[in-house]
Amino acid sequence: MDQIVKLCYLLVLMLTACSPVDENLLIGKWTGIAVTEEGTPINVNPSEIKMTFGEKGYAYFSTLNYREAGSYYIHSKYLFTTDTLNQASTEKAVEIVKLTPDSLVLKMEEAGKERFLMMEKTE
Repeated sequence: MDQIVKLCYLLVLMLTACSPVDENLLIGKWTGIAVTEEGTPINVNPSEIKMTFGEKGYAYFSTLNYREAGSYYIHSKYLFTTDTLNQASTEKAVEIVKLTPDSLVLKMEEAGKERFLMMEKTE
């Protein structure tokens, strides 16, 4: 009986560790607070990086007047976006490393290098 209880606890622990991201926490406006590549801060003003998520889509604003907007969805721990502003755009995926009511950390790959974008909720 004792082994069954331990097995149940282990199963619950595994299920909660693998639970999907709460998409409702993503909805709102986010502003960049840091960007690192291979563990080193990148020489950009992170506060110029902004993302807005709503129930019907997303908008992304970055340095050098880069902009995209379109649809998104979350599957497991990945955020998938499809930019509908640029004709040649394809679906992109980034890993959601952390998502709380006030912080978001995204992991992506840029030119074969690991990059992290840390954001805080502003609204």
